[in-house]
Amino acid sequence: MTTKVLPVIYGGNVWLKTDNLALSLAKAKMPDLKRAMSDINASGSYFGLQIPAEIEALTAEFEVNGPDKRVRIRFGRDPGDWTELYYYERIREVVAGTDIGRTVYLKGLINEIDAQETEKTKAAGTMKFRMSTIVHYHDRQDGRTTHKFDYFTNTVVVDGVDLTSSHNQILAW
Repeated sequence: MTTKVLPVIYGGNVWLKTDNLALSLAKAKMPDLKRAMSDINASGSYFGLQIPAEIEALTAEFEVNGPDKRVRIRFGRDPGDWTELYYYERIREVVAGTDIGRTVYLKGLINEIDAQETEKTKAAGTMKFRMSTIVHYHDRQDGRTTHKFDYFTNTVVVDGVDLTSSHNQILAW
């Protein structure tokens, strides 16, 4: 028997370390997950093959209402002076009638800020910022790790399984 699910995002919030952006957050977009692909061409073969390689660089995007100083002061930092971002999400499983909690932890740098526009001396939009140079990504749903990527420990965890364990052991990483 198959289980039918219909998950709907009912709410989300962002914290920048200890700063709660709940009242100013307009939009949030977690990083797209994408693998770089390597071409494999066998001698004499009619077919090419691509195999997955490293995880491509991650970028998260957010929009806040107003020129929020708590965000702006994090622009211009260098690697090592990381910004930690926590994203919380409430997902409603409509078929089962239950709530699911999701958290995403990012450690990176705010490297882009699009200034808020004004029109007739009033706000006309949002201030957008992008977090990149992400060195740590940890996505958990209902307390279980779905994805975890750590640049400095060369770790990739998918659905709770460390896919890099034997690789790192062989290379004495």
